[in-house]
Amino acid sequence: MAGIIIHKAPGGSSRKTGTLDFHAKQVPPFWFPAILTAMLPSISQKPRISEWLPLATVFATVYFFSMNGLGALPSLAINFLLKDRIGLTPAQLSYFQAVTLIAWIVKPLWGMISDLCPILGSRRRSYLVLTSLFAAVSWLVLSVAPSYTAGLLLTVMTLITLAYAFQDVVSDGLMVESGQRLDMTGQFQSIQWTAVYIAMIITSFAGGIIADLAKAGSLSYRLIFAGTSLFPMLTAVVSAWFVREPAENQPERMAGLSLRNIFRRKGIWILSFFLFLWNFSPSFGAPFFYYAVDTLKFTGYFLGILQAVAGVGALLGSVLYGFFFARIPLKKFLFAAILLGVAATLSYYIYFAPGLIAIPGLLKGLALTLNFLLGMASSVIFLALLNLAAKASPRFAGGTVFALLMSFYNLGQMGSSALGGFLLPLVGLQPLIAISAAVSLLVLFLLPYLPVPGD
Repeated sequence: MAGIIIHKAPGGSSRKTGTLDFHAKQVPPFWFPAILTAMLPSISQKPRISEWLPLATVFATVYFFSMNGLGALPSLAINFLLKDRIGLTPAQLSYFQAVTLIAWIVKPLWGMISDLCPILGSRRRSYLVLTSLFAAVSWLVLSVAPSYTAGLLLTVMTLITLAYAFQDVVSDGLMVESGQRLDMTGQFQSIQWTAVYIAMIITSFAGGIIADLAKAGSLSYRLIFAGTSLFPMLTAVVSAWFVREPAENQPERMAGLSLRNIFRRKGIWILSFFLFLWNFSPSFGAPFFYYAVDTLKFTGYFLGILQAVAGVGALLGSVLYGFFFARIPLKKFLFAAILLGVAATLSYYIYFAPGLIAIPGLLKGLALTLNFLLGMASSVIFLALLNLAAKASPRFAGGTVFALLMSFYNLGQMGSSALGGFLLPLVGLQPLIAISAAVSLLVLFLLPYLPVPGD
């Protein structure tokens, strides 16, 4: 699916979108324990609260301030900068987005570094702090740049994405390692992405306002970039203060042994190809962004509202996944989800109906409804795939294998964006939507071979 929804997925995964896809030393931040307790009533009698709450708070805080969350604050403003001031075409913007995803494609490399090469005995905290500081410095470089070109933005944004991708891998490695030990991989991922969706709602409203102010010249891009640098700085502080890695006997040696065997498992490669194909249908997000702004006259503020509505839907979907959808047999769930995804993609044809375009109020109401439903559906499907990948990953090499699986997911996204940019001038926007829907059906042929525990 593609369109107005603006959201980046790492599992680091990126979705097809229209813009720039322990031990605690003190009480966790005041804003999160109530959410955690509400989401995890079923596990309160399993591991002690002192075991999972500090971990969950760390995961949520890292994700809340990541590029999936508040770190995406300047994304819409950057799109307008590339479109209006630098003059990129829709196809060029698609290629720009594809290149910035390279750091997510090589995520297994970051996983191997973290799993096998500890710094001063630390495989997780050290890398979380270093990558966060690198991202902060990169944002500051943009804040002091004398002018902006496509080359400068592409280079620095790719480096920023690299830092966040590395950070994401390290956090996921800790999640797999701790989640398998506590039998809480699904719960931890639900918490991570609930934090992301809360941040996305905040970012969407603020990002739309910031984009309009920047477009009008009332707010400088330098100030936007400088403000964004504060988020990875906070992540570095949280990571340094809260993360305490469990004492294990040479975990890097155990990770090496796991990696020698994991690549012989046929199921890992089937799952990898499925994740790739899931995301590979050609994206029409970037050209639709141009169409929404230039033809439908959607403002940056309204695009921000659409993002926020999608975030509310995604937040609800994350909660529903933990309480309801996780109980549905995965293959049956994915079959229904594929068909619904195709229908959702085809629903974008309503934006081309002359009668609706002539009634802006009705069209905007339909856009809000669609984005809410798409946000909810995408989060439920995404969490199901993440949980399956986490369960398939070995404990001590979780950073590498989970990153490998997610890199196939992101490779599909990168190919989707590039393929969409290639096809757009050949077929046009409306046929591209139909092609995207048709390609999405290909995963049905792989579904029977997907290794699903318990099916």
